[in-house]
Amino acid sequence: MTEEKFFPKHLTRTVTILALLLLLPLLSLLTGTKAQAAELKNNPTFTFTSTGGTSVSTQANSNETTVLIFGYVGCGKTRSTLNSISSCDWVKRSDIRVIFAETNGHTQEEVLAYEQGYQCPDMTFCYDEDDNIFMAMVEYAKLYGTNGGTYPMIVLIDKDNKVQNLLSGTKTANEILTEIKKFAEIDEVGDTTPPANPGSGIENINYGLNTIDGTVISTKANPNQTTVLLFGYTTCALTKSTLSNIDSSNWAARPDIRVIFAEVYGASLADTKSFAQNFSGKNIIYCHDASALNFNFAMSYLKLYNYTGGTFPYIVYIDKNNKIQNITLGPKTADEILQEIEKFATEDETTPPPAPEPTPGETTSPSETPEPPLTISDVSGLKTASSAAKNIKLTWKKVSNANGYIVYQYSASSKKWIEKARTNSASYTVKGLTPGTAYRFAVKAYIQSADGKQAESKSYASLNTATAPGAVKFKVTPKKKKAVITWSKVKGATGYTIYYKTNAKKPWKKLKSTKTTSYTKNKLTSGKTYIFTVKAYKTYNGKTYTSSFQSKKVKIK
Repeated sequence: MTEEKFFPKHLTRTVTILALLLLLPLLSLLTGTKAQAAELKNNPTFTFTSTGGTSVSTQANSNETTVLIFGYVGCGKTRSTLNSISSCDWVKRSDIRVIFAETNGHTQEEVLAYEQGYQCPDMTFCYDEDDNIFMAMVEYAKLYGTNGGTYPMIVLIDKDNKVQNLLSGTKTANEILTEIKKFAEIDEVGDTTPPANPGSGIENINYGLNTIDGTVISTKANPNQTTVLLFGYTTCALTKSTLSNIDSSNWAARPDIRVIFAEVYGASLADTKSFAQNFSGKNIIYCHDASALNFNFAMSYLKLYNYTGGTFPYIVYIDKNNKIQNITLGPKTADEILQEIEKFATEDETTPPPAPEPTPGETTSPSETPEPPLTISDVSGLKTASSAAKNIKLTWKKVSNANGYIVYQYSASSKKWIEKARTNSASYTVKGLTPGTAYRFAVKAYIQSADGKQAESKSYASLNTATAPGAVKFKVTPKKKKAVITWSKVKGATGYTIYYKTNAKKPWKKLKSTKTTSYTKNKLTSGKTYIFTVKAYKTYNGKTYTSSFQSKKVKIK
């Protein structure tokens, strides 16, 4: 595969950028090497926008090392580095901050889907549609006199806001931690990357797909599970016949195989749900394409094999070590797909070893049949049923034979999952939350035997959600043929929407959505009474959360 260079990737950028690069000293980084400065550099401060809509500064936080990674969606070297970091232990540390800054102008939705694929809330992902991130990368490169090198570019910033090093190319979590330890006191964290047999194959692309259950599922492989990722569309007969074949097969129900269908032609949640009803089995995960991103995901996979297209469905075979083992184009029978899987994976051993032969002269008695281990299925269908300023109601599908469920809340400060509650019902309301704030929750099912033994589901269902902002405190000042509405800024709000009506029994009419704290409604009738309200809203993870509201009457002068 070709090297992904910092600046050649962006030769179509403006002449200004090219001029900057020509002024840099003629010092090129070799692939995968690092640039070591003679003396420490002051860290330049840039402000990026995260996928959650918050501002992220490159300025160091006190008592925290910052790992700033410049790369782009679709870059294999960037993907490999982020894969390693997302699976390591040190990314969870409170004294290390990891920021990924996308340099190639991908949209908020595209970078968010990319982020969700890694399932790592400890990394902050930032997007940029105006070249600000790319220009920031240029400035960091200038600090080290660099006009070359490969993606990703990794900047290490100490707690005193000094740039300690700049790394180039694919790096493992262990390699980055080794560099951090050269200037920061880091307690022993143990193995930073889980052991795995890398084997052959291509590093998998991690994307977040929206399921018809309202959750986000990652294309990243689960441990001990082969993933069959099928891209197709709901009106395609070949896609339908392939899914029908899989749905009726025996192997689709195996716990070591996961089947995902990703619709690529913009099918809505309702359309994809309707499509899923064609198949009676429950062993395929169906993902809609309301955000119209899945086709781009499919083409990213095809590029890895130098395919430019082909007959649907596109089937990606991903092993348990998160390596792509093959991609096939066109319809396949269930047997043909299983044959592809068996080229790199074997079925989990489930047959117990035979009983030993008896020794001559001994008598044997029937051995006791061991009790089967306690097992419980994973929770599915986790969603936000309602969101208020200080509480969020979560619901999920009931799990057969479950004695109860464990609800977890992720703590951003300690970077740990905290058990929030145990409940016997398939819903729970989390209270005492902060208005206008993003949260992450997870749910596991558990089962108990008669002798008190307990088993939990292997994986948890998780979701990112948010509380609604607090109610807006506003006032309306009547003036000649107009009304001036002003309000105080609401913490955590993305913006505000102003409504009015002329009669309490009539529906609200939307005037405007704005990020400012005032609005003037003109062309009103003197002497007439109007009713106004202002609602705060927060946009997070592609959803909008709206505050409660109060209304005010005014008579126009």
